[in-house]
Amino acid sequence: MSDTPRPPAPPLNHQDGLQRYVHVMLAVVLTVVALYFGQSLVLLGVVSGLLAFLLLPFARRVERIGPRWSGALAATLLLVFTVLGVFFLLGWQLTRFADDLPALSTALNEKGRELQRWIAEQTHISRREQVKWFNERLSELASSGGKVAVAMFSSTGTAIATIVPIPIFVFLLILLRDKFRTFFQQLGSTDDGVVLDIMVRISKLSQKYIKGVLTVVLILGALNSVGFLLLGLKYAVLLGFAIGFLNVIPYVGVLFGSLLPILIALITKDSAMYAVGALGVCLVTQFLENNFITPKIVGSSVSINPLASLAALIGFGLLWGVVGMVMAIPIMGMIKIVCDSLPSLKPYGYILGEEHDYPEEEVIHLPFINPRRKKPPVAGPPGKE
Repeated sequence: MSDTPRPPAPPLNHQDGLQRYVHVMLAVVLTVVALYFGQSLVLLGVVSGLLAFLLLPFARRVERIGPRWSGALAATLLLVFTVLGVFFLLGWQLTRFADDLPALSTALNEKGRELQRWIAEQTHISRREQVKWFNERLSELASSGGKVAVAMFSSTGTAIATIVPIPIFVFLLILLRDKFRTFFQQLGSTDDGVVLDIMVRISKLSQKYIKGVLTVVLILGALNSVGFLLLGLKYAVLLGFAIGFLNVIPYVGVLFGSLLPILIALITKDSAMYAVGALGVCLVTQFLENNFITPKIVGSSVSINPLASLAALIGFGLLWGVVGMVMAIPIMGMIKIVCDSLPSLKPYGYILGEEHDYPEEEVIHLPFINPRRKKPPVAGPPGKE
């Protein structure tokens, strides 16, 4: 018997692939432009939506014993009083820090002169040359990173200016939630309500993530404060909760937060062992946070891989400043939910998420490149068996 000839493979349609690439790039560019120029409105909507998701269970409990609007009002008042309380405590601690600022400045100058004397003894570099070198490096750092820092903090200032309308938006979002639910249900009615399903999943993710992050901040703040109090550091509570809040910013926040107590220990204490002790407290609390606290409380609610997290951190930091760095992870979690829910976007959800295998039925089969696809039998030429 002769071999059965196989039909030629269908040609690859490069034009369709190019069009898809152009469409994706165009969507990315337009999204970045909209996020940059619509920063205030987008941040207002995202932050208000996250807070509304977080306060929704409380509002529902209040509505069981009162009229419909009472739940939204109680949730909004809870938000306002909580934020005012945090600002009051923060201002009280910062006032104490400001009162001691002249003494800290004097101590810092003395420590700097001691460091210069030690360097001069070890390397035979005069204090004048050290000051000259330091000023040159400081000028280079200011020229290279100054523009980025100004852009980030100006964006942060713009974001802070949008805080005032947030309680109004939270109140209206909770009060009109049924209207939004009907809207999303009608919007996705042609596809078995997929839009409503996405919003429900985003709501659950937001509640779990924000509640978990706030719990982790409180636990870290308490643990760090106790450790610094045992060391006898000044401003122990302020430093402890500053590290807890900075921990919200992945990677970068932990680094900068750990430097604060070390600097305070070096300035206010005579022995460098206090700085070592402050570093030890930070390392112990971070070990507990990474291995026990966050996995137990937050879990894998936002399963974004480290590369996507770092890219989101840098990108949103350039777009929205420090506030963008804080919002990067929950926004990426929402994007991943959308990608995982739509078949055409599942590859993007896969590349954003942590390492896992797709089920067999979710593998995309391409007939001209997938060797596992079974080809239908083809009849041979007439007259041949």
